[in-house]
Amino acid sequence: MTRRLAPTMPLSSILSRSEAREQAARWVVRRNGSEYRAEDQRAFLVWINASEENRRAYAEAEALWESLRGLDDVAGQRLAEARAFLARKRRGPVRRRLAAAAGILLVASLAWWFDPLSHLDDRIYRTAQGRIRAFDLADGSRLELDTASEARVHYSRRERAIRLVRGRAVFTVVHGDPRHFEVYAGQVKVRDIGTRFDVRHLADGIAVAVLEGEVEVSGGTNAAPIVLRRGQRVDYARDGDAGSVQFIDAGVYSSWRDGRLVFNARPLREVLEELGRYQPTSLAVSAPRFLDTRVSGVFSVDDLPQAMQTIAAALPVRIVRTGEHAWRIDPR
Repeated sequence: MTRRLAPTMPLSSILSRSEAREQAARWVVRRNGSEYRAEDQRAFLVWINASEENRRAYAEAEALWESLRGLDDVAGQRLAEARAFLARKRRGPVRRRLAAAAGILLVASLAWWFDPLSHLDDRIYRTAQGRIRAFDLADGSRLELDTASEARVHYSRRERAIRLVRGRAVFTVVHGDPRHFEVYAGQVKVRDIGTRFDVRHLADGIAVAVLEGEVEVSGGTNAAPIVLRRGQRVDYARDGDAGSVQFIDAGVYSSWRDGRLVFNARPLREVLEELGRYQPTSLAVSAPRFLDTRVSGVFSVDDLPQAMQTIAAALPVRIVRTGEHAWRIDPR
């Protein structure tokens, strides 16, 4: 008896179809992004009219995209439930706990499996006092947190959003992702235009400074957004009102990332406040007038005794250590 073999598809055809599907997925993401331009449309028309395989692949990818539009919230909720479940120590058979966790994770995974470039991330990043840490985010961007800082990251299929809850951070944003990268702090929103920028909570508002590239910053009012470029800074009050744009030395401004604080003729009060952010400090000043004295220098954030010795040598004051984290400043 002769068995008739089913026709097989040539390897070249399989590869061609796989490549067309990958390109189609990328075109769908790109065309649904906010930075799609006329030249992109011309390139898309050339690609989609190049073959019937491209047209078929794009129709399938676009249909899948539409079907996933409502799944962001569901997926995020399921992933949060999965993480919470795994974090809890429940009583009961291990097999039952693992099966339930696997089921939750499976539902969440299905919502994101076919979503190219989703790079899901939904976490909270923190640093303790005196600690500086860098984190690589899901899309390849980098988050650097200063001492006692907290940032909440939410990446979905349509957005990359980070809220700086407290402290200070530098964001280095990866290029090539169609989703906007936005940072929120108080009433301020910072939209990346391809850059590295510093956002900081101040006692009376928010400060935004650009180290490389440029950003678009807007406050809580109806005022027009401000575009900042390298070496520029703007401060916002708590209500979102912006001050004037200032010029900074980008290297000096971000020196905290290397564990250093650089001051150029800054009041002693400001210098001591900055040093106190990195280590618990109690300070008594018998002659408050000295707090307005200007100080210049480079200080290590993790060596407060050395910083105090440097200040005492440069100013007409005597600094006495009265406890493990306590100091007193007297006239010399």
